[in-house]
Amino acid sequence: MDAGRWQEVLPEANEQVFSRALNNYWFTNFAAGRTCRGRAISITVRRGVTVRTWIGLMLLGALALPAAAGAANTDWMRAGKYGVFFHYLQGGPEYQKAVDSFNVDRFAEQAASTGAAWVVLTLGQNSGYYCSPNATYERIIGCAPHARCSRRDLPMEVSKALAKRHIRLMLYLPSRAPQQDPQAMAALGDVNEGQPAPQVFTAHWSDVIREWSTRYGPRVSGWWFDGAYNTAGWDDLSQPANWNTWAAACRAGSPKSILAFNPGTDLRKAFGTLCATQDYTAGEQNDWTATPSNYPAPAGKLWHVLSFLGSTWARPDGPKHSDEQLIDYVKRVTAAGGAVTMDVSLSPDGQIYPPGLSQLIALRKAIRGK
Repeated sequence: MDAGRWQEVLPEANEQVFSRALNNYWFTNFAAGRTCRGRAISITVRRGVTVRTWIGLMLLGALALPAAAGAANTDWMRAGKYGVFFHYLQGGPEYQKAVDSFNVDRFAEQAASTGAAWVVLTLGQNSGYYCSPNATYERIIGCAPHARCSRRDLPMEVSKALAKRHIRLMLYLPSRAPQQDPQAMAALGDVNEGQPAPQVFTAHWSDVIREWSTRYGPRVSGWWFDGAYNTAGWDDLSQPANWNTWAAACRAGSPKSILAFNPGTDLRKAFGTLCATQDYTAGEQNDWTATPSNYPAPAGKLWHVLSFLGSTWARPDGPKHSDEQLIDYVKRVTAAGGAVTMDVSLSPDGQIYPPGLSQLIALRKAIRGK
C-alpha cells in the first residue's frame, strides 16, 4: 500500500508520525487488517479508522509487538537447543540421478540419532540447481521443466520422514539469484550480490519462494537466507519489493515460519538482525567461540549460531574439536538461552559423514541424557 492511498484515509495525520508508521513492518500488518496482540491488548484493525487510533496502534506495534512475536515464534527452537545443517548441493547433467539416490528413511534415522530438534536442508545455492520442483523458477528463467529443479520433491519426503521422528525441517536459500548461473541471473533481474538487489529481482525471488512456501506449508518451520550482504535494495519499505514482501512470501504457507537473514561472519553483525521481520540471528561463524554473553542478540530476538564440525562448510573431514569441547560449548550457549546449529557433511545419497555423526551422537547423550 503506497503512502498516497493512506494519506487519503488519514488526511490529518502528522507527516512525521505517518512516515515512521508507514516504515514499520507491524504497522504494515495492521493496515492489512490483521488481528494483533500486544501484552493484554487484542485489537483488530480495519481500514478507514481515525488518526488517533492509527497513531496509538503504531506505537503499540513499534514498541511491543516485534519482541513478543519473536519470542513466541522461536520458543520451539530455544527449547530444542540444537539442530543440524546439511549442504545438499547437486548440479550438472547427473543431478536428477543424485537426488533420486537419496535414501530418505536412512537419513531421517541418522538425523534422529543425533538428537537434533531441527534439520536445515539447502534447496540450492549458486549453481542454479535445486532439489525440489519449482515451476515459477523455471518459467522465469526460461528453461525446460526440470532442467534446473528436480522431479523428485526431496524436501517434502524429508519433512514427512522427520516429522515421524518429531524433528522440524527448515530450508536454506541464498538471498540472491544463483551467482554462478548467468542465465538465471539475467532472467531474474539480479546483479552481483555485493550490489543492492534490484526491485525486479526481489519481486521475482519472492514469487519463487512463495511457490515453495505454499507447497510445504507448516511442514517447514523456518528459513535461513544466506548472503544478505548489501541490504540497500530491501531497506526502503516504501518501495514495492522490500523485506516485508520477501517475508510475506516465506510465510505464505505458514505464518509461524521463523526467518533469519545472514550478513556474514563479522561478529559486529552476525548476532544482530537486519530487519523487523527477522526472528533469530543468522549467527554464521567459522568456529565455536561466540556466546549470548559476549555477543548478545537484540531484545526479543533469539540468539542462534551456525558453524561447521569439519574444517569448513560441508567438507567430509574432522571433527576439528573433541566431543568434550563441543558438548561444553553447546551447554554454555543453551544455558544462556541460545540455540546452536551444526553443519556436517552429507553424501549425495543422504548419508551423514560417519565421524561427524559419531560426534553428534555423543552430543545427544550429553545434552538429552539418552
